[in-house]
Amino acid sequence: MDEKELMWRFRDVFETTIPILEELEKGFFSQQARTIQDCEKKFGDLLISRVPYVEKIIGEKQKTEADMIYVRLLPALQTIALAIENLMYKMESKIVSNILFSEKALSEIRGLFHVMKEQFRETKDYVITRNPALKDAVGMHMETMFRMIEEHAIVHQNRLITGICMPQASYIYLDITDSLKRISRGLTDFANKV
Repeated sequence: MDEKELMWRFRDVFETTIPILEELEKGFFSQQARTIQDCEKKFGDLLISRVPYVEKIIGEKQKTEADMIYVRLLPALQTIALAIENLMYKMESKIVSNILFSEKALSEIRGLFHVMKEQFRETKDYVITRNPALKDAVGMHMETMFRMIEEHAIVHQNRLITGICMPQASYIYLDITDSLKRISRGLTDFANKV
């Protein structure tokens, strides 16, 4: 596999992930655990089918330039994948456990999801075009994500203090926002290493 083919493979992973994230969002906001479980399966199948066999590449004595790039990008891709899986599990847990979020919390998560999906699109396009404006946009989306989460954390803390948010809901809310933050950081790291 050459570098161009590798970049198209990564682009394909990102492009295929975006509809899964959109379906995850629909499942979460419509309280459909089955939809989230389907997303978990689709995402797992995507990773298995589209990501080259890591041990084979690492075990080879002579590595191509594309192999070296793949090894360099793999940690960022793993960070993104693990954060997405955690996000899915926490969203499913919220629904299965019938934990309620306030409308404000749901609105905040919806806004964060929007930023994450935009960052995914920018990263997907940057992988192929190497357009510096897209790389800058990926970084700006991370800054926006972090700023929004910080602002939401203050509001969330007030909801918790006043009893609007229950501790069980608080834990899941914070874990969801942390997963979104890790996805955003992983996307920026990935773009910086391309």
